[in-house]
Amino acid sequence: MKYLFVGDIHNHSYIFNDIKRLDDKYKFDRIIFLGDYVDDWNTTNHQSLVTLDVVFGMKAKEPEKYTLLLGNHELSYLGFPCSGHQFELEDVVEQKLKENINNIDLYTTVQCGQNEYVCTHAGLTNGYINSILDKDDWKDILNKWNEDKLNNLDKLVLCSYLRGGIDEFSSFVWCDKREQAYFAYQDKIVPYQIVGHTPVTNIQIIDNIIYCDTHSTYRDGSQFGDKSYLIWEDRGFTIET
Repeated sequence: MKYLFVGDIHNHSYIFNDIKRLDDKYKFDRIIFLGDYVDDWNTTNHQSLVTLDVVFGMKAKEPEKYTLLLGNHELSYLGFPCSGHQFELEDVVEQKLKENINNIDLYTTVQCGQNEYVCTHAGLTNGYINSILDKDDWKDILNKWNEDKLNNLDKLVLCSYLRGGIDEFSSFVWCDKREQAYFAYQDKIVPYQIVGHTPVTNIQIIDNIIYCDTHSTYRDGSQFGDKSYLIWEDRGFTIET
């Protein structure tokens, strides 16, 4: 099996050209978007609507190939605004997200060699699992939420001070890389993860968590990350730009 993992898009349309180029080369079995399709420092909701049309169109054309995960910026237009929320056309963005809510997942898993990796937008911590989910049944609970997402979004808003919130720990759409480091002394309930959300200069593997948000920018629009992509083939992980 061949997988492509795509970090936060944030209206960067060049990413879709990159995906086509890489897919032509590798012929991926699955392409997993790690969430945050909309919003960026210097874009508008007109561009967000175009981005959503593209990703939902890809999903509609090949539903088994594409997995679209929910990010905090999608959550923002579903009733829980966050920084970067744009009020122009917000109702149209909300409507489009709700119309396609069954095409968005809260999490997914992939088998990479001997390890099962859990993919979410930001990552699952022991704190969130023990307090909000259950260490033995967390998958079953997430699957139930996934079947009725719009009525369970309130469970995703938890955000710690590391991302400007007030909660003790963050949900899997808000968790910061530094929060995972806080729990590093514990045996992780979910040991292998692939996430976006925390901007990184290049794809990083820390304690078996792979961080893929390499497309984020500074406030002035200049590039922060190296625009790289994580790929899994039978021989292991590789990185492409």
